[in-house]
Amino acid sequence: MMHPDGLLCSIHACVRGSCRYGRMCSMSQTLPESSVDRYPFTRPASRPPVVVETDGVELILEDGERVIDAAGGAVVTNIGHGRGEIADAVATAMRSIDYVVPTWATPNRIALVDRLVNNWLPEGFGHVYFAGGGSEATDTAVRVARQYHLSRGEDQRYKVIARLPSYHGATIATLGIGGHMARRSGLDPLLAEWPKVPWNDASALAAAIEAAGPETVSAFMAEPIIGASAGALVANEDYWQQVMEVCQHYGVLFIADEVMTGFGRTGLTWGHEHDPVQPDILVSAKGLGGGYVPMSMVTASDDVTGSISDAGGNVMFFTYSGPDAMCAGALAVLEIMEREQLVNRAKVMGDRMLSALSSALNGHSRVSEIRGRGLMIGVELAGLSAVEAVEACVQRGMWVYPAGSGPAVADALLFAPPMVVTDDHIDRIVDITVEALNSFG
Repeated sequence: MMHPDGLLCSIHACVRGSCRYGRMCSMSQTLPESSVDRYPFTRPASRPPVVVETDGVELILEDGERVIDAAGGAVVTNIGHGRGEIADAVATAMRSIDYVVPTWATPNRIALVDRLVNNWLPEGFGHVYFAGGGSEATDTAVRVARQYHLSRGEDQRYKVIARLPSYHGATIATLGIGGHMARRSGLDPLLAEWPKVPWNDASALAAAIEAAGPETVSAFMAEPIIGASAGALVANEDYWQQVMEVCQHYGVLFIADEVMTGFGRTGLTWGHEHDPVQPDILVSAKGLGGGYVPMSMVTASDDVTGSISDAGGNVMFFTYSGPDAMCAGALAVLEIMEREQLVNRAKVMGDRMLSALSSALNGHSRVSEIRGRGLMIGVELAGLSAVEAVEACVQRGMWVYPAGSGPAVADALLFAPPMVVTDDHIDRIVDITVEALNSFG
């Protein structure tokens, strides 16, 4: 399975004619080939596309072609592209404050914590740690879990159990914990050996804890709905309750990786709310900044943060943990989410999209399953790789996220458009998907 960055280079194949939708970008331009070729860190198979403007649910390329963003980029964009008020909020903040060490407070840092605690976080979660991206946040959550056990004198607890498949970030620690085998490829000598369990089997979790030694296990990390590594896999109805019983029995913390599922993506504020569970540590990222500012967060129950504090501990920050201007941008994103009731809209439009995709693709020879919650929907592919399917979609003017993690997991298309998506957008997404899959016979 190719990383999605490698797929983007194929979009240029669909933009050499007139604009499919008849609208030209005011910034339409052609950049020097040498400059575009220099951008990728490693050489792609072909010239990458150049996006010069974003608007609503569309990406506008250098020659004016509009590409519908059916995946919110990398399941990031929630409030839609081109919201000028976010840029205004960031600019206003930056005129007053630039860099301040993360251990010091600033007005927007304080305001963002207050808004999160008062309006968004589960009851009993009163403190927030900011970071730049999801990988930083999940890596930090592992440290928080370890520090919690240290504060309680449980020095042997350090192991983190995760599922197969899963993806928890691109740091050395989180790649080792996660079960995205394609993204781990070739890096095994650098990665610690962490226990893995099947994604939908709570009894396997109990067995893995026993095998590892219960006194050595710190946490179980899992996505409420599995995203990049499998394409919106939803566990059985009783799975999460059984997981919580296992974790509580063994004194293992549950880390909910809501980097993708958080901030309304699944039609509820948090993905774990679909099931009667409460995490000990909660991680989120993409929806917090909405694609406008690089922001992620770690929060934990007051018992976890209180135990670390009472023991005199602290959690080391990253240099760019929550800059004031980025917090201002995140505040503006959340204000739009609340004002326009986009969490509920994600549920309504997600139900509409799931129904439309199911009606159009059930029984299709290239589709084995359609699933998901809210605006996080997976179309599992049959006899077709995500690379091939996404290339067929982008050639027809639509970007969708390729999901899958290796030979043991079926590839899928992951749909996660901005929450401002309309019925017309959904109709176009479905039509393009059907046309693309039909091209394979």
